Amino acid sequence: MIRKSGWMIVLILMSLIWPASALPYDESSGQVLGGSANSPIQIEVFSDFECSACREFYLGTVRQILQEYSSKDKVCFIYHEFPLSIPSHKYSRDAARYAEAAGKLGVKQLLAVMDALFMDQAVWSQDGKIEPSIAKVLSRDDFQKLKNALSDSNINLAIEREIDLGNKNQVRSTPTMFIRYTGKQQKVEGVVTYVVLKQFIDNIVK
Repeated sequence: MIRKSGWMIVLILMSLIWPASALPYDESSGQVLGGSANSPIQIEVFSDFECSACREFYLGTVRQILQEYSSKDKVCFIYHEFPLSIPSHKYSRDAARYAEAAGKLGVKQLLAVMDALFMDQAVWSQDGKIEPSIAKVLSRDDFQKLKNALSDSNINLAIEREIDLGNKNQVRSTPTMFIRYTGKQQKVEGVVTYVVLKQFIDNIVK
């Protein structure tokens, strides 16, 4: 996890006016939270459900960006599981498995599960009891479908692909974003506020 002050984030985003070496987008990896391949801006984030900075970024920035831009097809937001291999995050991979399974049910269910995981982070990260947080945001039928999906071996394979992609792109902390637009790409580490990211997006898609 990593944090940066507001002025540092502004300087980083200002640097996006310069071309950056493009890293290939792997369509087989990650889950699309909103927007489409035709969106003029693509934002990929590598995140860990047990990371406090990721919680701040998701609840304070990502949800608002999705609400304001994805329905207008201006921003495609892609989420990658990147559970950190550190002792204090011993349940992050389990949480990632629930999110991957929820994605098999649909975007609505995926976002509900992500909301629950980040909102209740302080609860389930104490003992690894994730299911109570998930159960309260899904219907009984969807919750049973999610539990069935957890037995799919492809869940673990998907997470490994996302971790491999993050390592290939030199992701060292969470959250880490890759923002692509008009042939440019920039890697941004740390929490970016909604106001700063909105200002950047509005300068590109007016």
